[in-house]
Amino acid sequence: MIKTFEQKPNLYEPLKGIKVIEVAQGVAGPHCGKILAGLGAEVLKVEIPPEGDWSRKFGPKLPTDETLESSALFLHNNTGKKSILIDWRSPKGLSELQNLTKNADVFIEDWDLNTRNNLNLPKDFFIKQNQRLIEICITPFGLSGPYSLYKATPMIIFALSGFMNIMGAPSKKPIMLPGFQADYCTGINGNNAVQIALWERDLKTQKGKFLELSMLETLINLHQAPFEMDHGGNRQRMGHRQSALSAKGFPPGVSSLPAEDGHVTFGGGSQPIFETLCLMLGKPELIETEEFQNVFKNPESGNLMDKYMMDWMKGKTKKEVFMEVSTQWLLPVSPINTINDILEDEQFNHKNAFQEIDHPIVGSAKYPTLPFSINNQKLKIKRSPLLGENK
Repeated sequence: MIKTFEQKPNLYEPLKGIKVIEVAQGVAGPHCGKILAGLGAEVLKVEIPPEGDWSRKFGPKLPTDETLESSALFLHNNTGKKSILIDWRSPKGLSELQNLTKNADVFIEDWDLNTRNNLNLPKDFFIKQNQRLIEICITPFGLSGPYSLYKATPMIIFALSGFMNIMGAPSKKPIMLPGFQADYCTGINGNNAVQIALWERDLKTQKGKFLELSMLETLINLHQAPFEMDHGGNRQRMGHRQSALSAKGFPPGVSSLPAEDGHVTFGGGSQPIFETLCLMLGKPELIETEEFQNVFKNPESGNLMDKYMMDWMKGKTKKEVFMEVSTQWLLPVSPINTINDILEDEQFNHKNAFQEIDHPIVGSAKYPTLPFSINNQKLKIKRSPLLGENK
């Protein structure tokens, strides 16, 4: 039996009154909708029966339940929304969806060119009947170009965008960053695009727009090409070391190394940081040693520095290393945290980065809050909807 409970409204809802229809599935589009919902918009998620958004079936599932309501991925990306069931792939369903968008402000969809061709949907299909509607189409490659008919996965996007080429050790194959990072970045960009379009509509034109956003172009904007190509070359895989394209090459000291109970990563790569690191290690003579001035001309200097640092960390936990190096030596360092470490971390908790939310099926769990505060206040998020709960 489903229990009911009151959900406290946000004390501050800057998008209150904005109506959003979302048919997008998975991560990118729904994450865009999640942010809008967190800011107070009314987000109605339109799911295809009988199983709804494909992310409802995606693991991991919360251990209390194994139904379509327990996917951690779905629960995270759909907080604060409502859910109804419409099969918009049929003429009747498409007509129902069209009726829903007549009074909406925003329409979030992820229909690629194949889908639009199959449904015979021009870009102005919905905006023609509601000229104030802002429609955003979020796809892997966009609706034009030689790749627009191709299928994609997160790994495909990372490979095509060039990020896999710079991830991993130089002597090994490129590696993939697990998860849906490209989708999340695209969802954040989608939220920004929608809010700019809302601002322009309400303050200037009084008309909506068709917005197009691709994951591939999102990742291209995250490259550091202008900073990394001071020799006119391409950035290469360097493992935990800094880029070999630096004009100086930097002294060693950028490392991910084992402490007693896990790994610690040291940042840096500047002369002042290297000098302080040498003092911390009790090896000030390395500051003037020529072999330690450019880690790429003398690769063994990096390996030797790693050994000195591991010797210094013997018997110390990763938290002890973190606290000592950060507070006494003022060097950039971090423990490599597990999820449990993050949930217990005092900085995250001080910033109210997580919120306990009750759900009628899976019970209580911690969810990340929106990553900003307004007037020193974090916005409260509400639970994700049950499949078809609102119709």
